[in-house]
Amino acid sequence: MIKQATAKGIRQDISGIIRAPKRIAVADAVKEYMRVPMGAGNSVPWDPNIAAYVVEPMNCLASREYDAVVFAGPARTGKTIGLIDGWIVYNIVCDPSDMLLIQITEEKAREHSKKRLDRTFRCSPEVLARLSPRRNDNNVHDRTFRAGNYLKIGWPSINIMSSSDYKCVALTDYDRMPENIDGEGDAFTLASKRTTTFMSSGMTLVESSPGRDVIDTKWLSTSAHEAPPTTGTLSLYNRGDRRRIYWPCPHCREWFQPNSDSLTGYRDIKDPVKASEAAYMECPSCHGKITADMKRDLNIRGKWLREGQRINKDGNITGEARRSRIASFWMEGPAAAYQTWAQLVYRLLTAEQEYESTGSEETLKAVINTDWGRPYLPRASLEQRKGEVLQARAEHVQKRTVPAGVQFIVATVDVQGGKNRRFVVQVTGYGAQGERWIVDRYNIRQSIRSGPNGESLPIHPASYPEDWDLLISDVLEKVWPLDGVPDQGMRVMSMAVDSGGEDGVTDNAYKFWRRCRRDGLGKRVLLFKGDSHSRSKLITRTYPDNTDRSTRRAKASGDVPLFLLQTNTLKDRVNNTLWRETPGPGYVHFPDWLGSWFYDELTYEERLPDGRWESPGHGPNEAFDLLVYAEALVILHDYDKIKWPDAPEWALRDTWLVYGIEEQRKQAMAPVEKPRVTRKKKKVARSDNPWGTSNSGGWV
Repeated sequence: MIKQATAKGIRQDISGIIRAPKRIAVADAVKEYMRVPMGAGNSVPWDPNIAAYVVEPMNCLASREYDAVVFAGPARTGKTIGLIDGWIVYNIVCDPSDMLLIQITEEKAREHSKKRLDRTFRCSPEVLARLSPRRNDNNVHDRTFRAGNYLKIGWPSINIMSSSDYKCVALTDYDRMPENIDGEGDAFTLASKRTTTFMSSGMTLVESSPGRDVIDTKWLSTSAHEAPPTTGTLSLYNRGDRRRIYWPCPHCREWFQPNSDSLTGYRDIKDPVKASEAAYMECPSCHGKITADMKRDLNIRGKWLREGQRINKDGNITGEARRSRIASFWMEGPAAAYQTWAQLVYRLLTAEQEYESTGSEETLKAVINTDWGRPYLPRASLEQRKGEVLQARAEHVQKRTVPAGVQFIVATVDVQGGKNRRFVVQVTGYGAQGERWIVDRYNIRQSIRSGPNGESLPIHPASYPEDWDLLISDVLEKVWPLDGVPDQGMRVMSMAVDSGGEDGVTDNAYKFWRRCRRDGLGKRVLLFKGDSHSRSKLITRTYPDNTDRSTRRAKASGDVPLFLLQTNTLKDRVNNTLWRETPGPGYVHFPDWLGSWFYDELTYEERLPDGRWESPGHGPNEAFDLLVYAEALVILHDYDKIKWPDAPEWALRDTWLVYGIEEQRKQAMAPVEKPRVTRKKKKVARSDNPWGTSNSGGWV
């Protein structure tokens, strides 16, 4: 049955098409026409006094003075409700226009359409009356209205962000979008192109909490309004007229920015709960105390000032304002309407505690970005790494011995090729809560193979699989004496080996691991490789299988576990531990017998603005890489999850101690007259090794 159009329906559609736009401020229209959903079936009118700071940015959206509006601020500010949903309602009711909304992903676009817009439309009578009655005109990603205007709800894709023209384009959560959309450029540039046909009436909106790292760690601000150099929303903010929110002090009437520098009163309190409850705002002029209950009133009385403007006690604004075709706004977390100062401070302090205990910056970065509304400066960039600074804190310890605080030791091995072929071995001791000690560092250069005159030949890991057996006899079965404790030593808990290198190394690494598995050592020996793909997971266990690609030299049939490392993130973690200044959780101890070459290796790599670690030339970086491997190795054993002092058996010092080592040392130092194979048959303390017979640690 074909549904026939009615005269009433035709009159409603035509009236919407020919009706002149309503000349009303965007914020006033949203206050009058939009209701905000509050759970199932409930809604309230949008109240401009709850988040008063969004009123001015909203009104700029209808100004022909600007081509774009940029709003940078923390989460829970009401910016999405006012700037995105409110602008959509304005374009439906007051100024029917084609509009494009870009969410960060297709899933988020669907969620925004169904959970936010659909509910807002149905509980706002003026909007509901303008929805097209035709079923095909309303689906998740496309909405058509009686006046003929069209709303597209999409995601960052060149197919969506090209070809079509829209009078209005909104990009939400901009800093979580790709910096380059399908190789065609950034999202803001592509979005702005969609509005150029409409000339001065076209408008592009960008809103987001900061999510990109600071690029220049040596940057010094030239004004109180300039944002640090970064990509994303704050980069667009710097291109605009740079508006910051100001509050009048209730004590002295001087105006100031309610930013992170003004929130105080909590740093000297150790308990994060008590500290967060003690937080207050301090006026920078009179040092008067401003409490949290004053925030709403101060937001209502607050004013946005452009760069170059000043405001006196009477609220009079003077000065030459910065001019731009972009109206840009940036506010920080203390002014956010939906977040208390106690919540803000508590999240910061607990994130800092997590960083101190784990060295991981992920939570701290999220808090700084989304709660405080500031770009993040990586801790690795706060310090210019100097080898001599690290060397100056080296401690006296007997050479190649295990210090008293070590609970277990791990060995990490790098395979070096070329003219200087060798295994580079570094032994790291771990104590409680991430504290660690460099126990030993040495090279294995000579093989057990003999030349024509009986001399020992140099090792060649790429060509001789048997050379890898030295990692068993000279690393895994080796015992390190305890510092200051006679006749006692410690054996290695686990060993990680880099499986990459010149052609042939990977193949021999796989063969070596298979021999370890055959000898019952498969759980103590791990193969590592840098991950070529960026993933959220720090370490990914894979089983390479290239049986269908016989041309590959490294033969893998899916039986060898290979662990892929997110090396950049792991290097951030290790670098953070290097710069802890006092012994405790995460601190790295260095023995004074290591030369300056070791510290040069620790500090040779540099962190680039995009987060990658790279060597500026061809200098050595083995010490840093091997510390990173050690970090990955203990993470795989769930070291981060240990609740000290209640440690599992594998992390206890007594588990790895060996007694009566003096005789073994004498034998090792004596000239070798018998074939090396006799050492290979020795299985010292292997039977009572927990890693040889169980799945302790939870990662296998």
